[in-house]
Amino acid sequence: MSEPSFPVPTSFQVSNDGSQVEEKKTGYLNYEVEPGFTIRLRQNIDPAMDPKKLKRIVSNRVAAQKSRWKKLQYVDDLVKKSRDLNWQVSMLRSQVEMASEQKQCLEREKMELKECMAGWIQRFISDQGEIEANTAEIERLKKKMAHMI
Repeated sequence: MSEPSFPVPTSFQVSNDGSQVEEKKTGYLNYEVEPGFTIRLRQNIDPAMDPKKLKRIVSNRVAAQKSRWKKLQYVDDLVKKSRDLNWQVSMLRSQVEMASEQKQCLEREKMELKECMAGWIQRFISDQGEIEANTAEIERLKKKMAHMI
């Protein structure tokens, strides 16, 4: 970043009740040192003071103004991040609620399917026993028929 060139006063405001000599002491000097950065010197300064001293005062004011501006930007960024994170939390919270409801629904469905499966297994076991009994009866009848012939 380049050093600002020597500032040039853009305006000189004075108090309404002062004389010409007093105007120089109580007025405000506005310096535009960079586009967007205007410095207003509020202390009692003589506009004819040493240019190096005036340049140092102005550069300090510019640095202070930039520092305040950066701080405001930083705070604004934090506020924006906070808003974004709060929005994200609310979105995620609603997604968690939906997932929780879906989980409960799936658990109920799982229980129903387990009950159905248990019923089918019981039916399969009873059918298997019936098949074995019928197979044994068929074998017995085959032997009986074989003895008759």
